[in-house]
This record gives sequence, C-alpha cells and structure tokens, in this order.
Amino acid sequence: MADRILNIGFIGNGKGSNRYHMPFSLALPEKFRIETVYARHLGGPWPEVPGVEYTTDIDVLLSDPEIDIVEISTPHFTHYALTKQALEAGKHVVCDKAFVGTVAEAEELFALAEAKGVTVQCYQNRRFDSDFLTAKKVMESGKLGEVFEVVTHYDYWREEYLRYAKEGSFDRLMGICYGHACHSVDQLISWFGIPDRWHVETRQLYGEGHPETFYDFDLYYDELGIKATAASNYHAAIQRPSFEIYGTRGTFIKV
Repeated sequence: MADRILNIGFIGNGKGSNRYHMPFSLALPEKFRIETVYARHLGGPWPEVPGVEYTTDIDVLLSDPEIDIVEISTPHFTHYALTKQALEAGKHVVCDKAFVGTVAEAEELFALAEAKGVTVQCYQNRRFDSDFLTAKKVMESGKLGEVFEVVTHYDYWREEYLRYAKEGSFDRLMGICYGHACHSVDQLISWFGIPDRWHVETRQLYGEGHPETFYDFDLYYDELGIKATAASNYHAAIQRPSFEIYGTRGTFIKV
C-alpha cells in the first residue's frame, strides 16, 4: 500500500481537519489524496477543497473501497465510537487526541484493529514546534554545560471553563491534562525517553465538578541527572516561558 497514493477520508470538517490535517496531506500529492469529507453539517468558514466529495452520510465514506485511511477530527467524546465504526469498516484510522478516556477502550480498539488487519493511531503534533526544536538544539550544543533541569509550560487564560460544569457539558477529556499535557509530556518523553521515576499533580482550580485546569508532571531521569517538568494551567494572565533549560554553565529561556 505504501507504493501508491493513499486515499484519505475525513470525519469532521472543522478546525482540526482544515488547519491541522489537510494542509499536510495536500502538500504531499505524490503520497496522499483527500477523497471524501464527512460532517453532520456542511458549510461554515472553511472552503471546500477542489475535487473532494463532501457528504453528510457517513456510510458514503465508510463503504467506499477506495478510501484507505480515515482521519477522525471531531469532538473528543465521539472518538471511541467513530474509531470503532471505522475500524469495523476495515479502514486504517488516525484519531485526534484525546484518543479515548480509558485504557480499556484503547485496548479494545487496538485489538479490533489487529483483528481487522489494519492500524489505528492517535494524532497529536507538537514535536515540530519551533520552541521545542530550538530548546533541543541549544541543549545539544553543549554551551549550557551539564543540563540538570528542563521546564516547559503551556499556559492559557481560559475563564470559560467556569461555565462547563453549570451547563452539564464537562467530561474528563475536556480538562487540561488530556488537552495540553499530552503535548508537553510527549515532547519530554520524545526528548529524554521514558523516565525512571515521576510525580504528577493535577488540580480543579475552579472547584469540584469543573475540568482540571492545572497540571505538574515531574519526570526524573536518574542516569542523565535531569529533572524534566511539564507544568501548565488555564489561570495564567501572564504566560510563563515555553522552555527553561538550566545547566552548570548557563541558562536558556525561550519565551
């Protein structure tokens, strides 16, 4: 299959599909072709891609034998059911983060993919961010000496999280851990590997019943002598630096 152009079907026609997925696929026409886009409601701010079929009938997408890969970019609470539906249709699946809410759901989907002879992957893409790549380059230069601490922040001010519990629309996948810690922690693990030890703290700063709006992941790499921290919150009126690197000969701060 890798020797030919792969046909993609998108489930979802919002910001995720149009900003984070389609541009990469369209930039590689020798590898990918967008065949179909399904959404419950069409229209909206995103222009249609020329040559692509748009439909409000999901069966049009899932029953198309020409579609190799289904990319799911919809609200998180739909991910489990839509991923399962696409796998049962025999499609390879790429699903946006947050993938699913429990280990049991994830294991079920991976087992289903194996049984169907296809693959399923979760998508999140922050390993190519300029601040992350710059921080890695600075550390690898050796100019800071022996690095002993790395800190990354992903701060926001999001007062709108106050209303979610009142509206009854909050679930666990809406919090900052599934939303942003997945990016920060993934960056650190891709950089340094699986830690030897770790400590995690999360908080519901708006009170019980509201989403988590604070996290602090401390990852300890004993052989490297490094403590790597991903710490962020949705209460930052002034954002902290995206990366701080502390070494025996200097400090690097990336705002």
